[in-house]
Amino acid sequence: MYELSRIRLYSIGPAGARYADTVLDLRGVGEPVPHPAPTQAEFFEDEPTGPPRRPAPAGVLFLENGGGKSVLLKLIFSVMLPGHRNTLGGASSGVLRKFLLADDCGHVALEWQHTQTGECVVVGKVSEWRGRQVSNDPRKFAEAWYSFRPGPGLSLDGLPVAEATSVRPPVEGVSGAQGRRRTMKGFRDAITEAGKAYPHLEVYWEEIHDRWNEHLTELGLDPELFRYQREMNADEGEAAGLFAVKKDSDFTDLLLRAVTDTRDTDGLADLVHGFGNKLGRRAELMAERDFTAGSVDLLTRIVEAAETRTRLRDVHAGAERRTRTLARRLSARAAEERGRAADLAQQVTGAAHAVTAAEEQRARSAAVSAELAYRHASLALTVADKAAAAQRRELLEARTLHSAWQAAETVLRHRAAADRSARVAAAIREAERDAAPALAARATAAADLVRALHTAAEQGERSANEEEERSAELQAVGEAAHRDATAAATAAQRARSEAEHLRARLAEVQQETAEAVRAGWLDDTAPDADPARAALAASDAEKAAVAAWDESREAARAAAEAAREAAAAES
Repeated sequence: MYELSRIRLYSIGPAGARYADTVLDLRGVGEPVPHPAPTQAEFFEDEPTGPPRRPAPAGVLFLENGGGKSVLLKLIFSVMLPGHRNTLGGASSGVLRKFLLADDCGHVALEWQHTQTGECVVVGKVSEWRGRQVSNDPRKFAEAWYSFRPGPGLSLDGLPVAEATSVRPPVEGVSGAQGRRRTMKGFRDAITEAGKAYPHLEVYWEEIHDRWNEHLTELGLDPELFRYQREMNADEGEAAGLFAVKKDSDFTDLLLRAVTDTRDTDGLADLVHGFGNKLGRRAELMAERDFTAGSVDLLTRIVEAAETRTRLRDVHAGAERRTRTLARRLSARAAEERGRAADLAQQVTGAAHAVTAAEEQRARSAAVSAELAYRHASLALTVADKAAAAQRRELLEARTLHSAWQAAETVLRHRAAADRSARVAAAIREAERDAAPALAARATAAADLVRALHTAAEQGERSANEEEERSAELQAVGEAAHRDATAAATAAQRARSEAEHLRARLAEVQQETAEAVRAGWLDDTAPDADPARAALAASDAEKAAVAAWDESREAARAAAEAAREAAAAES
């Protein structure tokens, strides 16, 4: 026995109060199921916390008049009572077509739970207008019914009513169907594909009323019970009104309607008449039956014996044919094998002679190979000795060159330090000499600073030009390039020292100028005697000198690379 667990209504209902996607949930509030059947949960479903429980044994739906109670019952009866007048009060059966708009594909799905095992089954109905156009012709109103066992792959919440169904946990009041609504054909294809992929769903699709009634009976859902429910709610009255009969004939009619279909009363009468005729001829028919049974028994034995004899003859003839064929094949195979044995004996003799000759040839070839290997090894040893001697000479030359380069770097650093020390001493003496007559030599100091910076810039440009000329010469001649690279490196170091000296000197002059201005020795009010302008001009000259030094360094690097390439080419 099954109990109603959930109801899902999608895109169906009167125009003023439609069910967009509504689920009425009655689960988990009844008594525990006594003998729960094992079930396979969904992949992302939470683990069950206890035995399944039956749905609510009773429920009350409080709605005002016109709130939709009768509409809900009509929709439920349309699933369980196809072909009947599915409206309350015995009105026209076309009222359900008023619950469907032109673009709708309405769904009514009912989930039933077994009271003993807790197993669920979903039965539902899908309907739409053919051609997407509302009509008064009932033939254009398409209806179909389906059923399946909910499980992994398909459930009441995951009905493919839309092209995309959400996999998020269901939220009350929020539809799980997303995207465009499927048509009836699309819905049928979707659940059919699900049934092929998951055979345990037992998907069933039907469009004929009688076959659907038979299928409901096979599932354990008796449509007659819902017919009683419909009659009890025909005028929205009490159930006692169904059995309010005035005489015995009315009760007999009620009982006959319960156990038989009114459409089959004519067939029942024919059946009773035929059964009466057969009872009148009972003795004659029984004698005929006994004679026929005995004859059939004897004839059956004769037929079986004849079939056995025919089968044995066929088996014997086939065995005889196969034996003769096998004897002929064996004789031919024996003659062929004797010829092959003679040929193989001759081939064995020839192969023995060929093996002896091959052994002798192999011995000679081994001796020749050994001699050739010995001579090849001797020549290789001689060549290796010469190559080792040449590599030792190259190693000595490389070590000598490496020691020379290391010494040159030390000498260059020493010379650069000596030059830097001399320039610093000269700068200190000049600063001490210039600091005494600071007020008298204000203009002279500024002019000297500008001329010195211009001279440094010109020297940097000349050095850069000279380095470029040296780089061109170094690319033409290997030895000259090596010497020019050394000179360029020396010049670059000298330029770097001069730039550092100029920076130090510029900082000292700026500091001395600022101190002279603060002490009142310099007048910074006149535009031609602005120390800031002179400092800016000196800074520009310093930038030009630094740029010239960078160019010299790049030229020196290019010359060094050219020297290395020339040395590599020469070696």
